[in-house]
Amino acid sequence: MTPRNSSSYRIALALAAISLLAFGIVLIGCSGPSGSASSYVGNQISAPYSTAVPTTLTDAPGDQVIATSLTLNSLVLTDSAGKVTTNLLPAAGITYEAAHLDATQEPFFSPALPQDTYVSVSLTYSNAQVAYIDPTSKTINVVAATLANTSQTITFATPITIGSTPTSLLVDYLVAKSVAISGTTVTVTPTFNVTAIVIPPTATTGPQGMITGYKGVVTAVDTTSTTDKDFTLTLPSGVALKIYVNGATVYQGITNFSQLEVNALVEVDTLTVGSGTILPAGSLVATRMEVDDPGTTPMKMLLGPVTAVTGSPATSFNMVVRQQVGSTATTPPTTATVDVTVTGTTNFLLPQRYAVLATALPFVPSFTASTIFAGQHVGVITSGITNNAATATSVLLEPQTIAGTITAVNTVGSWTVYTVTLPSTHWLAVLTGQTTVLVYTNSAVQAINTTSPAIGNTLRFNGYLFDVSGTLRLLTCLQADPPGTPIGPGQI
Repeated sequence: MTPRNSSSYRIALALAAISLLAFGIVLIGCSGPSGSASSYVGNQISAPYSTAVPTTLTDAPGDQVIATSLTLNSLVLTDSAGKVTTNLLPAAGITYEAAHLDATQEPFFSPALPQDTYVSVSLTYSNAQVAYIDPTSKTINVVAATLANTSQTITFATPITIGSTPTSLLVDYLVAKSVAISGTTVTVTPTFNVTAIVIPPTATTGPQGMITGYKGVVTAVDTTSTTDKDFTLTLPSGVALKIYVNGATVYQGITNFSQLEVNALVEVDTLTVGSGTILPAGSLVATRMEVDDPGTTPMKMLLGPVTAVTGSPATSFNMVVRQQVGSTATTPPTTATVDVTVTGTTNFLLPQRYAVLATALPFVPSFTASTIFAGQHVGVITSGITNNAATATSVLLEPQTIAGTITAVNTVGSWTVYTVTLPSTHWLAVLTGQTTVLVYTNSAVQAINTTSPAIGNTLRFNGYLFDVSGTLRLLTCLQADPPGTPIGPGQI
């Protein structure tokens, strides 16, 4: 397997069309009376519940799909005696967008579970929405998809025992096998794959503990503790997470924790704490915090791919909004298109973490109103959306994932350059008219792939996309296995 690089600077953000969503439920057990397994009331497991540990979400791409969302209404585990847990999800369920998580992960929610041996998981879901591109007309279609079913029970290939060691249950939602597009009719037949992963005492990359590059708004800041300071980060889904900081936390945009304010829009990398630490098992500790907006005035960030640009330099552009980050955000328009106005005062910015990666690049990148193009993933900071329109205060370039076949390999200085060929129906190829991308990698890339990056092999590469002299070039942050490959131990 390709070695990993665990630096907190290694970036694993996602975009691209979706073919795989995986949400991992990180669970830690507790004993029932007198150290027994679980106790029951009727058919329900009633042993005391353990310390809550965050779930995580991840995804991989599919060619035509630009955005997709689903409401997960319930998640119930069944043990070897046929007894069930309560619904582990909030009563209102959780609506999440998945396409932004291509090859990466972010926390989902924080269940707690009694110690037991589980043989299956039952899910119910609703409200499937899909945004996709028609490869012939190049139009963006946003539809409420037809769900072929609204529930299913998945039997684990091997029973999963939850004991004293924190364990992650990953449920892979294989969207490439789930989404069928026929004309203007989109049908979703959810297909899942389930595995379990133990969280080690010392967290590493991947589902074993490291979660990179996810966005949220700060909704509370601990101003009283002298040690183990924390803040509350509310995700676009509305889920609130407590995140700790320590002396090793790297700050970007601010110099220290005391400058963090409520309403700040931030991006974080976190480690999930295992057993044997002063914090509760399952706690999230920030290794890096990037402040994209300080929160002095509450703002929103719209995240998603640009689908059309007007003017050169741009006076406006259209984007598919996958996520909406901000304290006043309502239900995220995960499958909506928004027209963004660019003014003379709009800032075009490369994120602060970009400079850590872009060392001695063999090309000159540019992200301005003159170089933004349809196909790039961006974050738009704005005061709000009115009638599907917004005015950009700032536009940040965000990482995105491409998936394709390696057709050539070259070396330029310290960089390995892969020529990657995209499927002709991929939404990026349709929008740009280009089917090849030059992918730049070096020793700083976080490698979670088991497939070797060689000519003829298909891989995913996550990073910052530029159009330089008519050629698409990707500065890579992460490389992963092909889309649709079931995620397992040692991988995101």
